[in-house]
Amino acid sequence: MGAIQKKFLLATILLAAIYLGFVLDLQDFQFGVRKFLTITKNACVKIIISVYLLGFFFVCNGTDVFAQINPAPAISPTATSPTATPDKPVTSTPTITLYGFIRNDMNYDTRQNFFVREGQLGLYPKDIDTAGMGGVDVNKKAQLNLLGILTRLGVKVSGPDAFGAKTTAVIEGDFFGQADVNIGLLRLRHGYVKLDWKKSALTLGQTWYPLFIPECFPGVVNFNTGIPIAPFGWAAQIKYTAKLGAKTSLSFTAYKPREFSVPGVSNTETTNSASMNAVLPELNAHLQYKSDALLAGAQLDFSSIMPYIKYGSNPVKISKERVNAFTVMAYTKITGKKLSIKAMALLGQNTAHWVMMGGYYGYKANANAIETYKPAKSTAAWLEVYSNNKKVSPGLFIGYTVNGGAADNATAAYGRMVGVNGRGIKDLFRVAPRLDICSGKLKFGTELEYTSANYGTRGNNGKVANPTSTVHNTRLTFSTIFNF
Repeated sequence: MGAIQKKFLLATILLAAIYLGFVLDLQDFQFGVRKFLTITKNACVKIIISVYLLGFFFVCNGTDVFAQINPAPAISPTATSPTATPDKPVTSTPTITLYGFIRNDMNYDTRQNFFVREGQLGLYPKDIDTAGMGGVDVNKKAQLNLLGILTRLGVKVSGPDAFGAKTTAVIEGDFFGQADVNIGLLRLRHGYVKLDWKKSALTLGQTWYPLFIPECFPGVVNFNTGIPIAPFGWAAQIKYTAKLGAKTSLSFTAYKPREFSVPGVSNTETTNSASMNAVLPELNAHLQYKSDALLAGAQLDFSSIMPYIKYGSNPVKISKERVNAFTVMAYTKITGKKLSIKAMALLGQNTAHWVMMGGYYGYKANANAIETYKPAKSTAAWLEVYSNNKKVSPGLFIGYTVNGGAADNATAAYGRMVGVNGRGIKDLFRVAPRLDICSGKLKFGTELEYTSANYGTRGNNGKVANPTSTVHNTRLTFSTIFNF
């Protein structure tokens, strides 16, 4: 075992001691051992520990992350005053590339919708509302807007090499704003550094959620990129990728949601407090196969959040209740000579921070009881077919998502498109034909997006058993994009 591996082992022992001593509030070492053995019976913890031990195995066996660091030069037995030779990176001068585009969109909707940023990011159509209107549906009203807030600017820096790896750094933003109140202001999309060895890579910083696959996401004209049917967003993360072969890789990611936060219970808590209180980051394992003609992959994602730490009054109670959730996802992309096909299927729990239908439900036996939680379940799938023609490229997106609810007798719901009473959505269907026309750096895109939602009365399990109305919206989008 080399020096770096020994340091990793010592760091592992130290981190384990800190975790047992502070995160789990253990009193002494003997009690800590008993507690550790108890919690490892939990299936979620077993997976987490297995992933970490697998990473430790790679390190101790000299995986490329450490094996490719240049060793110290050997001392010649005949040398009288040996001098260490500094590392000479392959790339010594950084290369800076400016990229981005200027984009303007026109969006016309036939119905009132749930959206953000003045309709730039459309989600789904609103339910029928005839209250006090003599049977007239007030949401059956068209809207139109023109916006340029998607204009984007990025900087990519390549080199110099570090630790025997090729390095790249990216910072990218647009003018979408962080909230509706600051629309038009600069928003950070990406800000990360990547170290790339021959057989492994390490990414540190904010970039795409693991479930968002840059090579396989809906290429629709509408900025919504398929949400709430397809996952979307960015997160600060630590990602390690092992290149198992020329075409296969295995990635492990630990991340914390940021752009689209985890829903909380109390308005007095800070944004993302439910995620931060849990201490444990969201964990993701991703296996991918990639060739010129075929891309395929599968992921397992585990999250654990703690919505409340202080609960009630007279007396004040301390809550340690968590929401543990698993999500599995599979995807593929087939590239032909003239046509390509993309597809994705997802079985999810607590998926709100990916801008999807989901969240979690609260359960209280009485008003003074501490609330317990269960994740909201949802299912989503989409398929896309499009032309590979670089000048005139038609395409078609089809997607579907359904509300899976949770256990019976829920008393509250937290998240997106979830609830335990009143009107709610059972499922949502979308079809969107499009046409892209390109010339040089300029692209015109037009799309007709049809979204249909079935509404009905929710039960105390969050499900809508018998929808009573179907509402739909047709969005016409015309987009102008000049790339540079």
